[in-house]
Amino acid sequence: MTHAEESEIQNQAPSTPNTSAGTVDEFKANGSVALGTEFDFLEQQIFRGEAANAQNTLETTIAQISALKHRYHEDLLVPLALLGDALMVQGQVDAAIDRYVRARHIARVSYGLFSQRQLPLVYREADAYRRIEDFQSSAKREEYAYDVSRKALGDSNPDLIPATMRLANFYLETFNYFSAREMFNRAMIIRDQNGLQFEPAAIPALKGIAITHRLEKFPLFYVSSRNANPDNAPISQTSTLDRQQVTFNNFPAGEKALQRIVEIRRRQDPQDPLATRNAIIELADWHLMFGRTSPAHTLYTYVYEQMLALDEDPALFFAEPYLLYMPKPEDPQPKNDQTPEQAATGYIELGFDVATNGRIRALTTLTSYPPKLMDFKVRRSLRMAIYRPSLVAGLPVKAENRTYTHEFKFYPQSPPTQTAAPSTPVDEITEVQE
Repeated sequence: MTHAEESEIQNQAPSTPNTSAGTVDEFKANGSVALGTEFDFLEQQIFRGEAANAQNTLETTIAQISALKHRYHEDLLVPLALLGDALMVQGQVDAAIDRYVRARHIARVSYGLFSQRQLPLVYREADAYRRIEDFQSSAKREEYAYDVSRKALGDSNPDLIPATMRLANFYLETFNYFSAREMFNRAMIIRDQNGLQFEPAAIPALKGIAITHRLEKFPLFYVSSRNANPDNAPISQTSTLDRQQVTFNNFPAGEKALQRIVEIRRRQDPQDPLATRNAIIELADWHLMFGRTSPAHTLYTYVYEQMLALDEDPALFFAEPYLLYMPKPEDPQPKNDQTPEQAATGYIELGFDVATNGRIRALTTLTSYPPKLMDFKVRRSLRMAIYRPSLVAGLPVKAENRTYTHEFKFYPQSPPTQTAAPSTPVDEITEVQE
């Protein structure tokens, strides 16, 4: 898994809408209520640093509408949603959720239990729950929004794709890979049924399919116990989708998805060789990670030659080994009543070679502080690492004398008296103990 893909998972996926902005436009698009320019102004006010002022105006507006009409009048939808946004900006997440829930209830009363007009509010609830790391509640809102869209649109309607992709990316972000794959596959089925499978917009779903297969064999974290959950990685479980039959480490399915991306790039971006090249490199990386060294090398060499033909410098691009995958080792845990403020920074520096198949050879510990504390875990993680190899004259070569430094937080029993105390270098004999 590349660093870019890991960042994409750990942060917000690109196809996941940001539902904490655009309130007025969303409700205009849904035709919910007649809106005036005052709400446009208030929305701008919220997101330019004047959320408290907007909150006061919105609370007054909501009270007036409730008094003149009633507490469940549709004219309350936009001001309640905006009030929730104002509270979110100020960090009052629980209060924001209360406003979103009330607005959603009004939408259901006004337009029907399964009206799509409630979706902007449902997604706001999901984002708010995610903000406070209540991933189970967030998952319920995401799944409910998808079910509403599916009932309204039908299984084959291309308008269902955005909701399908949003749910898929939510599952991917919360490390629910099997359910994520199911949703990415559903998005591609809809595209196939409507002749949309070769549009560039299909690439995120195809890439998502490949990522979920890759993460089965190459998890993000290396931990010392099966039950550990480093960094409090969010995990959501979905009873319906998780009961599906799963196939572990399905190399052909991921390969096929990446091959389709290459085909799409060649069809849609013939004047953009960089886009096609990047897709081919991703396919080559996939082969390398799954141990198919020969086809990986063939594709790397092809890219090298293509760069030469375009008067580019492939030697610079392939000069250094590129880290494709390394599971993150679990940091030491605090003991007793230790707090995060008491944590200190440790490090371990390792030396190694990178073979032409991308695997680590001749691993040596150069320095570590505190001595021996994280040596085993970091060495174990680096031994699982996979690098894209260096290329010279278009051919993969062994890269010698590489170094890798891993920093981590630990909890000393007493305040450290020095910033670093390198340990004696450890040679390859240590590997027997591991």
